[in-house]
Amino acid sequence: MKEIEITASCYEDALAEALKELGLTEEQVDVEIVKQTGLIRKKVTVKVTQKATPKDIAIDFINTLIQKMGLDCTASIREEDDAYYVSVSGKDTATLIGYRGDVLDCVQYLTLLVVNKTTDLDKRIIIDGENYREKRTAVLSKLAKKLAIKAAKTGKDVALEPMNPFERRVIHSALADDRFVTTESEGEEPNRYIVIKPNKRSFSDRPRRGGSNGGRFNNKSGNGYRRDGFYSQQSAPAAKPEPKEETPKNMYNHEYSINFKRTGGGKLRSFGEKKRTF
Repeated sequence: MKEIEITASCYEDALAEALKELGLTEEQVDVEIVKQTGLIRKKVTVKVTQKATPKDIAIDFINTLIQKMGLDCTASIREEDDAYYVSVSGKDTATLIGYRGDVLDCVQYLTLLVVNKTTDLDKRIIIDGENYREKRTAVLSKLAKKLAIKAAKTGKDVALEPMNPFERRVIHSALADDRFVTTESEGEEPNRYIVIKPNKRSFSDRPRRGGSNGGRFNNKSGNGYRRDGFYSQQSAPAAKPEPKEETPKNMYNHEYSINFKRTGGGKLRSFGEKKRTF
């Protein structure tokens, strides 16, 4: 924080000169009158100090805490529209992260308390170390989708292990647009957990294309054929019925001897038990 002392003939001149020197506005500084001298030719000395911003308080507290813990790492901060992002790097960053980020969450919570006590904090403060939050988000998102499929297929609720608010927020966000399941937080801190609940019907209850026996590989008639011409594994083609044996008719019997057939250059006639060509 910047600080300066200015002496002038009056309070207004001293303050204006101090603000010009610091490059700040009156709303950004604290002003204290140090002394006043003279009766005829008055002199006023003012002490102008830049007000502490949430950004300054947060980074000072985190670095001081790291030093008190005896860890070999440092923190840097950047301000975005939605939050203050603190990045920790160094040899002992893993120690500051802790098991599944529990130490990191504690440091973040303490920082929020300190900043809120001294200033009006209008943004979130997010502390990360060696991109741990980003890696953890990817792992939790993959896990959430896997368990959502399980819940939708079985039609049963799936309860996850207790998680901190950051991890629960990741699970909720990963399944926010899933039309087959919904997520709810249950329990009390620090054992609060998420339950993935299937919607009205599960995958196994939904009708399949091509009939109940055909599955997704069959056509509309459900005959077991796939579009590529092969049989599906779910249903094999029905065996062709064997032809029935019929007793051959005696074409030389008198009652069947009325057929005439032209072959070659003559006619073929059958009379009774004999046939002649003429």
